[in-house]
Amino acid sequence: MIAGETSRAALLAAGERPLLYDMHGGVRTGSMLLDRVERLTATIASRKLTKRKIGLWYWNSFAAIEAFLAVEWLGATRVPVDPGATPEEAKGIFDAVGVDTILTDNEHATQLERDILLHDDEIVLEKSPGFVEFEVSPEATLHLYPRMVSRGKLLAVPISYGNWNAIMRVNESLYRTGGYGHNFNEQEECFLTVQQVMHGTGLLGTFPFILMGIPQVLIDRFDSEQVLEAMIRHGVTTTFFVPGMLTRLVDLLDKMSEVPPLSLRRVLYGGATLALDDMRRAIRTLGPVLVQVYGRLEAGWPITVLDIEDHQSILGGNDELGTSCGKRICEVEVRLRPVDSLPNDEGELCVRSDMVVSEYADPDGWCSLGDIGRIDELGHVYLLGRLDNMINTGSYHVYPSEIEETILDVQGVSEVMVVGEPDPVWGEKITAYIVPSDIETGEDISKRVRASIGKRLAKYKIPKVFHVVDRLPLSEK
Repeated sequence: MIAGETSRAALLAAGERPLLYDMHGGVRTGSMLLDRVERLTATIASRKLTKRKIGLWYWNSFAAIEAFLAVEWLGATRVPVDPGATPEEAKGIFDAVGVDTILTDNEHATQLERDILLHDDEIVLEKSPGFVEFEVSPEATLHLYPRMVSRGKLLAVPISYGNWNAIMRVNESLYRTGGYGHNFNEQEECFLTVQQVMHGTGLLGTFPFILMGIPQVLIDRFDSEQVLEAMIRHGVTTTFFVPGMLTRLVDLLDKMSEVPPLSLRRVLYGGATLALDDMRRAIRTLGPVLVQVYGRLEAGWPITVLDIEDHQSILGGNDELGTSCGKRICEVEVRLRPVDSLPNDEGELCVRSDMVVSEYADPDGWCSLGDIGRIDELGHVYLLGRLDNMINTGSYHVYPSEIEETILDVQGVSEVMVVGEPDPVWGEKITAYIVPSDIETGEDISKRVRASIGKRLAKYKIPKVFHVVDRLPLSEK
């Protein structure tokens, strides 16, 4: 296959039509994007970095989109790091992968003590000597999504070029055929990218909208007032939120004496459960626009959809449906794997589709998700828990072992256990139980642990609650 063939064709077709807006009055047409990505591709290729591993460290911006596309067009592997990561954590990921260079913006460039390739919105690129197409295997890794680094080893999800193309096709189809809600009109649509593009929003909206040649607005960091301003100014019809973002926007609107008219037709949300009261409040405030999506990076985004009609039923009093993550989409097969300790109508969710990462699939293509679930007679899937101890904090999946190992490196810590405990907004909150090495140490151990690990882990991995105990809770071990 030709690397980036579909996205390049989309930019060519868009021509002078605007595809990207920012909140500072900036714009990128299809032609402008095409020119800048080709120039960036040529710059990277001149360093003999085609089909290599390239780190990306960006806040949402035009430059971030250009960098993501350029790496793809080179047949290379992009290794994105969350923009909120600490320099030490970013370095740990890039070192564990062994990236050949790092593309980054001005803000992050100052935090890296190594050779980088600076690419920001204001950078003037040299003229491209002519675009060169690169052949790439569909099995080659395009998007290496980092989950954690433990003792110098990286746990990451290697999304292949074939997987990526399948995810793009699935999401484009869901928009065009009404799977994400009715009245999809390409001439009137506008997407809002507010979650960072390396996460679910990139898969569900940012890049599918580029491929469809439909404009979108980029916001670098979530702020409910700025989100509302973008929705009004650009007539946003579609966006993706994690539940905490959705409730904060609803909070803002509910405080207003007069809610401004919005163009919203569909608000996708996922990454954690949404409490029934919050769900109904959001429907009353925003109207019939909510669409819940459930997916996994290793298994596809999305796997199931709880659509607008389902949410209307929930608004009408169907509490049970409000605990479902929806029905499987037609491009995905879903089955339950029996588990000895579970009732016959429950089991581990397994899926099969072109979106499944091969490293996570069995010889028959089935990917086990680790989620315990059941499926009712209408096809609605209900999640009942997990077989492992991964913590779901909303837009992130966090592995306790990484945090535990970091805390154990702090002087004065004898034992530690990190667990996820229920949280009404984010699904789960990270909670640490610490056994100090002596009583005196225990007096200030929580503060010292928080200060120490804050230099090594991203903010979203820092436990929200610390319990200093004389022994670990046996019921949790």
